[in-house]
Amino acid sequence: MHRKDLYLVGILLLCLLFIFLPLFHSDYIFMDEALQLWGYKAVPGFYMFIDEGRFLTEALQRWLFNMIDSIHGIMYMRLFSLFGWMLCLPIWYVIINREVKNVPQYKYLPFFTCLYLITNPSFLLSVQWATCLQFWISHTASVLAGAIVINSLRSEDFKIKKYLGAGILALLLGVPILFLYQGSWACFLIPFLLFFINPLNKNKDKVLLRGAIIHFAVYTAYFVIYKASFLIMADIPEDPRNKVYLNPFIKLAFFLARPLERSFRFTLLTEERSLFSLAFYILSVVSLALLTFKRFGKEKRWQAVKHLTIVLFGFGVISYLPGLLIEENYASNRTMFALNLVVFIFSFEMALYYIKNTRILQIGGLAIFVFFVWCARFNSYQGFIRPQVAETAAFQDYYRQHYTPKMTTIHFIQPPEDILANKYHINYSMDEYGVPSSFFVWVPNHLSKELVYEITGNREACRNLYVKQWPSKEEYDRAGEKVDSTVLVVDAKAIIDKIVP
Repeated sequence: MHRKDLYLVGILLLCLLFIFLPLFHSDYIFMDEALQLWGYKAVPGFYMFIDEGRFLTEALQRWLFNMIDSIHGIMYMRLFSLFGWMLCLPIWYVIINREVKNVPQYKYLPFFTCLYLITNPSFLLSVQWATCLQFWISHTASVLAGAIVINSLRSEDFKIKKYLGAGILALLLGVPILFLYQGSWACFLIPFLLFFINPLNKNKDKVLLRGAIIHFAVYTAYFVIYKASFLIMADIPEDPRNKVYLNPFIKLAFFLARPLERSFRFTLLTEERSLFSLAFYILSVVSLALLTFKRFGKEKRWQAVKHLTIVLFGFGVISYLPGLLIEENYASNRTMFALNLVVFIFSFEMALYYIKNTRILQIGGLAIFVFFVWCARFNSYQGFIRPQVAETAAFQDYYRQHYTPKMTTIHFIQPPEDILANKYHINYSMDEYGVPSSFFVWVPNHLSKELVYEITGNREACRNLYVKQWPSKEEYDRAGEKVDSTVLVVDAKAIIDKIVP
């Protein structure tokens, strides 16, 4: 890298520290972290990821959670992810820069792509939610595998031995990556997308075809091993959500309506059914299509159609492929990392092609920089960390004040999904931003036992706590449960209502 590149990477690393500075002093527990913190130490045979085919994630998370013994300890797991990303960010920059450095107008594309990488909502989750801390490993290994493979293909003098060697190396990297997180393997496509949009590259069709063969070969190898593993582990059933579901028309409609639409929100977290976001999505897609046709001209109209098809329905669809091969239609932020990058690179490269005025580029670049960093800091702190810290502290205080050693039963009344979003005046997004951890049906049991354990220090006694739960106060009142001195009633809505933002 040149000195300029070192300065730019340094700016990116400083941005990372600025965005996640609150993590260094924030204690909270979010959703699945409650299951893991309590389950790995107190529940015999407990697992989180094995039935989903993420064996390596299970081993990593089990090891890390067994090293801590309190909610405070989860902070260090999040910092482990943050520092992991800081180590990997220069690798992303170098890979992106290598693919576009021969085009003068793309000189700042690596910086802004990496800036978007660290500021989009998918990335934020990989740091602030310990359950996703493996992403810095799996995403980076995937883009590195893509860079290795495309390096064997870029020469017009195709050599089968070099190609096979790269394919074997991709298999050795790719299969373990898929056992960390299936969606990560889509990052393999990023170097190929950059190669494709580079106007100075030749032989594009052959490079993409050969890269696709390796990409799908890795998926195939993983799927065979994944299925075979459940024959060996007969006592662990496969998660039914992971069963292959083939319905191209329904899944394509879902892709166009949800994941692709949400990827055009870039760093904004708007309401899930935001009409503004929908209008912006439609306008963006139409604009990119028209600009593409103008770029290629009337004589190359079919070339423009091919270009759009490859980007949106080639790279776009394949970057979200794991979510399109299962029946569940749920476009969570954590699954959209690669798709977000595909959409950003396509959009940003188009802007660079048309905007030639240096002053406009400088002003626009500064505006994008400030906007992305501001959004990331707001989404991370105001939209996630701050409300989760407040919710965790409120429950810790309540249990300390009201739990007594003779209590053997906990009646837990779950809060409404939007209670934190309304209190903090933020938008909640899927099951990840602005949603109370105590809302999820699988959280109260483990969370209650962990909170009582941190009060008493007696894990054995906490195992015997009986936690019953209801979705609302109305349901609880209708149940007519008997309450005496052995019962602790936890009304999550009432507890959260007392939080002062």
